[in-house]
Amino acid sequence: MDTNTLANSVFLEWLKDSGHEALLPAVAFMEACYHTLKRRRSIEDLQRALDAAGITVLPFDSDQAAEAAVASIGRWDFAQKARDYAIGGAAKLQGATMVTENTRDFAWLPDVKRPREVMRPR
Repeated sequence: MDTNTLANSVFLEWLKDSGHEALLPAVAFMEACYHTLKRRRSIEDLQRALDAAGITVLPFDSDQAAEAAVASIGRWDFAQKARDYAIGGAAKLQGATMVTENTRDFAWLPDVKRPREVMRPR
């Protein structure tokens, strides 16, 4: 999941009862922590919200770092998009659907959907 999905309360409510495994890459968690602190809320509050929605923070590792670097070659500026490459790299290595409202920045991934597309009945 991308950071922006955490602002979608309908999606988070759906997610907790969906049975889907929800992974938030550590880089996205870092972004969420930043936004939480800017709103003068605690990281503990954020962690409780993630736990309530059944979201697991996926640690950042060297494989994700390498995948992010590989993905950036020949695409957008790495300095400006490094966090998105790291978040997308985690999804790619997990073989997971990248869920984001910003599909353009993750177009290099094989499976990218908006929250509303994920919530559609099959």
